[in-house]
Amino acid sequence: MKILKATLLFMLFFGFSVSFAQQIENLRIKTFEDKINLMYDITREKSGQLFDIKVLCSLNGGQTFNSLLKTTTGDIGKNVEGGKNKLIVWDVLKDRENFKGENIVFKIIAIPGGVKNPTDHVEGFHFELKECYKKDRKLICVFEVTNKGKNRDLKLINRLARAYDFKGNKIESNYSKLGRVTGNARYTTPTLTFRPGQSNIAMYSFDIPHDFSNRLKMIEFGVEVLEITYGLDLKVGNIQFRDISFDNNEQTAKTELISETTKLDIGPEISKIVDSKPPSVAFTNMSLSKNKPVTVNKEEILLRGKVMDENGIFEITVNGMYTNLKENGEFDTDVYLVEGKNNVFVRAVDKFNNSVEETYVINYKVLEKEGQRKTSVGDRSELDEKSTKEGKYYALFIGISNYLDPEINNLEQPIVDAEKLLNTLVTYYTFEKENVTFLKSPTREKIISELDRLNRIVTEDDNLLVFYAGHGYWDHQDEIGYWLPSDAKKANTANWMRNSTIRDYLRTVDTKHTLLIADACFSGGIFKSRKAFNYAPKPIQELHYYPSRKAMTSGSLKEVPDKSVFLLYLNKRLKENTKEFISAEELFSSFKTAVLNNGPNTPLYGEIKDTGDEGGDFIFVKKN
Repeated sequence: MKILKATLLFMLFFGFSVSFAQQIENLRIKTFEDKINLMYDITREKSGQLFDIKVLCSLNGGQTFNSLLKTTTGDIGKNVEGGKNKLIVWDVLKDRENFKGENIVFKIIAIPGGVKNPTDHVEGFHFELKECYKKDRKLICVFEVTNKGKNRDLKLINRLARAYDFKGNKIESNYSKLGRVTGNARYTTPTLTFRPGQSNIAMYSFDIPHDFSNRLKMIEFGVEVLEITYGLDLKVGNIQFRDISFDNNEQTAKTELISETTKLDIGPEISKIVDSKPPSVAFTNMSLSKNKPVTVNKEEILLRGKVMDENGIFEITVNGMYTNLKENGEFDTDVYLVEGKNNVFVRAVDKFNNSVEETYVINYKVLEKEGQRKTSVGDRSELDEKSTKEGKYYALFIGISNYLDPEINNLEQPIVDAEKLLNTLVTYYTFEKENVTFLKSPTREKIISELDRLNRIVTEDDNLLVFYAGHGYWDHQDEIGYWLPSDAKKANTANWMRNSTIRDYLRTVDTKHTLLIADACFSGGIFKSRKAFNYAPKPIQELHYYPSRKAMTSGSLKEVPDKSVFLLYLNKRLKENTKEFISAEELFSSFKTAVLNNGPNTPLYGEIKDTGDEGGDFIFVKKN
């Protein structure tokens, strides 16, 4: 009844419905160490559509397919979201002794399942994305807004409604509607009073330029919440949704995708190969040099090159975006520039997880027309350096290996792992020892006491990293997650720390940016958004400007092993990083694939809900 009501409301509001035809496409087959990685895209899907993903394979050129793939992780099974760069990891040697020169064909099947519309929350207002579609040359985004708090006003802000595509284009809304209240200019702010529990429909409209791609990298909306108390209580927030389809197509949906025949050679001896040599990268259409900037007069350039490694290339990214990589190592990608100095960051990874990173500088100089004066926008990299080095970097490390209750097993690794990560941050990044606290197997009281201390000394210009390694527990019946301090008892939860308690502390510590890293069983319920990009989302300066409350965890509901693959690759990636500034999300995306290929868990990254995140990110700054 609720779905029917929402559908009727949408049709009454706009007078028509939109058809969708999902496409499963762009299947790429790669080997990573002794695993096979299948990467694919699901596009043109209805907003919120979930899929049941199955994979079959054929050893006779595609004549017959079977379910040889048993040991798989990643984006497979039920309730897989649509989007780009979905990843399935097949642990081949657990299902079969080896593949020696086998010609194999894969078939991926995407069966539409339920619909779970993307949601986001701001100050007790619940936003559910109902539709996102294209009509004529306009992009239309429709939401259902529900007030789960007191009687108050909600204000939409047109100029803060923005859509980003995968080509780097950004557009702003020029029309919005909240209930029956409309705003048809950039600076209009439709406002509506909501009673407790009341729902209403909101809509934004964007003009689409001709070069705008058919999938949204991100849409975000700035809103204000107004409540009359003893005065006017005004709170601001930011709503975000990522990797959203709006290419509504009348063609028949494509639910199966069959790969070309691929020759694979994987056996037990691969795991014995010792390869510590990183790949090399050369450019074929531009003379890029690490030491000498290149000047161009185009806003968009095509960058071509070749990446080489004796054991094969796994991937290459430019500014965090995947490139069109051919089997012979040749690649090309579009690079979008702003006027002035642009840093182009190239990262190549071979099949044994060795990587090379280089930063090149390209100056985009606008050609002056006759009678036109050039206006400089300034040196963006200098602005980045100034803004990101404001404020101190504090860190709280919590490693719990020893438990007082004999009914709870002790752990070997948490304190060791915490110490390794702490040393990496103090040695290579702007974390000073006097601002870092290490609690070894603390009680609940000691953890709370240290969080209270940080609440007193940390300022709104500072940054805080909180690390936890130890036992975690998820109560499936009550849907409550816990950390287990050293004085926790198996018989009762008196000294356990609820996820909600942790979230409350992270909200009250008044920082510019807060990042939680948890290597424990952790519910995805703490996250406001669980979909992380496989690429850098925004320039560093913009990420630093807006406050953030983010978390990355080693898993969701599965038990996390004592020996942490997640922390191994997190620490390795931080040591290998050559960028002066790297966001937490870009850091996470760069080692997520390695974790999936070498462990049983799927790591998560996202915003911590109801803590005041405004769309920024935690920035790791390397020491000079």
